[in-house]
Amino acid sequence: MNSRITIFLSELYGSRNVLLQLITQQLILRYRRTALGYVWTLINPLLMMTVMAVVFSTLFKADLKIFAMFLFAGMIPWNFFNSVVTQSGTAFINNEGLIKKIYLPKIIFPLSIAFALLIDSLLSFAALFVIILALGGTLSWALLFLPLSFALLFLFAMGVGLVMSIATVFFRDLQHVILIVMQGLFFLTPILYKHDALAGKVAWLVGLNPVTPFIALFRVPLMEATLPSGDIILQTVAIAACAMAIGLIVFLRQEKKIVFRL
Repeated sequence: MNSRITIFLSELYGSRNVLLQLITQQLILRYRRTALGYVWTLINPLLMMTVMAVVFSTLFKADLKIFAMFLFAGMIPWNFFNSVVTQSGTAFINNEGLIKKIYLPKIIFPLSIAFALLIDSLLSFAALFVIILALGGTLSWALLFLPLSFALLFLFAMGVGLVMSIATVFFRDLQHVILIVMQGLFFLTPILYKHDALAGKVAWLVGLNPVTPFIALFRVPLMEATLPSGDIILQTVAIAACAMAIGLIVFLRQEKKIVFRL
């Protein structure tokens, strides 16, 4: 097993230039031939979140400025996780022609998706800082924790994405099921509401949602200007490590079967 992992890592390192090219290609093709180009990476999520902030702050009768920061701090990590999981579901299917023509470490396809989306999320967070200052908020030293938040979320999303990328090769209908499941999971994730404001079975279900503690990793430094609790950090480390381990095990066991199932 150790020798297989060594070979796997060696092949992945040897294909680093291809990985970089795939990431660049995704970033370029996404907004090719548009007037504003890559600026849409910032405009799209910010416009969507602005509309949601206005609508839900009115419904919940909450202060718009506070609710906007609260919502943005939850939506950006959710959008990253959601996009990685759903897009990874078609990572091998969309690259069927390339996979059948030449040999490449197949993990670079879902990995390139995750890295491209990570860049999008980082740019969105940079825009969020500007919005926070514009709304009268302040930036604190606790924001230095956010790189670790992104690293843990990346590992978690990548692990789940690897499982989805393999599963959809064998069961094509899953690429549509994933979209429905993620929509339901959105409402079980404390993005529009606070987890501690819930009670009963709903609070229990939200607490079981593995995405919930990752939202706190971003929201606490931004909203409370302090670090997340040790329990939340340990919980997210454990979830991210388990997800990545499961994802790699599933991928390594099924990698050679991918080409025959496409």
